[in-house]
Amino acid sequence: MSFLLKVNRRMAIASALFVGSTVFASAAIAQGTDRWPTKQISLVIPFAPGGSNDVIGRALAQRLSTRLGQPVTVENRAGAGSVVGASHVARSPADGYTLMFVSGSLGTTAAVQQTPYDANTAFDGIARVAAAPFVFIVREGFPAKTIPELVGYAKANPEKMTYGSAGLGDSTQLATELFNLVTGIRMTGVNYKGIAPAQLDLVGGRLDLVVTTIPSIRGTVTEKLPMLAVTSAQRSADAPNVPTVRESGIDYVVDVWWGLFGPAGLPGDIRNRLNGLVREILQDAEFIAFLKNAGAAPAPSSPNELTELLRRDISLWRKTVDAAGLRQK
Repeated sequence: MSFLLKVNRRMAIASALFVGSTVFASAAIAQGTDRWPTKQISLVIPFAPGGSNDVIGRALAQRLSTRLGQPVTVENRAGAGSVVGASHVARSPADGYTLMFVSGSLGTTAAVQQTPYDANTAFDGIARVAAAPFVFIVREGFPAKTIPELVGYAKANPEKMTYGSAGLGDSTQLATELFNLVTGIRMTGVNYKGIAPAQLDLVGGRLDLVVTTIPSIRGTVTEKLPMLAVTSAQRSADAPNVPTVRESGIDYVVDVWWGLFGPAGLPGDIRNRLNGLVREILQDAEFIAFLKNAGAAPAPSSPNELTELLRRDISLWRKTVDAAGLRQK
């Protein structure tokens, strides 16, 4: 056999082996995702038990467990405004066994501080689950009774009007600072360790304004204070007599959302299967009623829509943070 024939024969054998191994590997991966899940799934919630992320996330985990035939267990990994839990998920294998349920604070945190992951690329969206508006609440006796009157008062009294928030980078702070940016007013922010103490100072007349969610005031004395507007595109079913900010002619729409994510690189068939299951859950009357009681409403999305929503939020909040000079050093 000539030298050239021997070389060609060896190349053909090597090529066949390579193609065969590639096909085998692809088949193994496909078989793995087809069989998913075969064991327990960890749903990381990057906040402490008891908050909206935890309450809604646990209800979702229970229903996913039933539909997947494997336990979906909640793992609270709180700290640094969601960074601790999100870091764990970003480092986890993209195999569908570590997921994350988190609110839009994933974007606000990335806007205000340096994180050990790039929030734009570290996570794959699976499905948005729910959304809820903020509400503008003012102290008793505040001279403004509408949003245009509030803007007029703030412009006539620059930096004298005060607002309270749940701390640096919290969505309550950034939602208020975005309103400042859109309307061209300047208010003085006061940061608290949570929104509850801010509400107490609002009730006591030591603050002028708090922008928060309806569930956070429900059943408290804050609920009796004047509500000027909600921040959603349409009026809230929980406060149908309260107008939207947009109704006053100001192009300002902001909401709180919650969604399901996985590490970047999550197989498309797993993302799509989970997305379909979430859509089923969001059509369940019992779960819809549960969300309503929590002050939220179903807000389904495709996986890519949620990924893009997070990226848009990060861009918007970074611009807001830079304009307000809020970024952590």
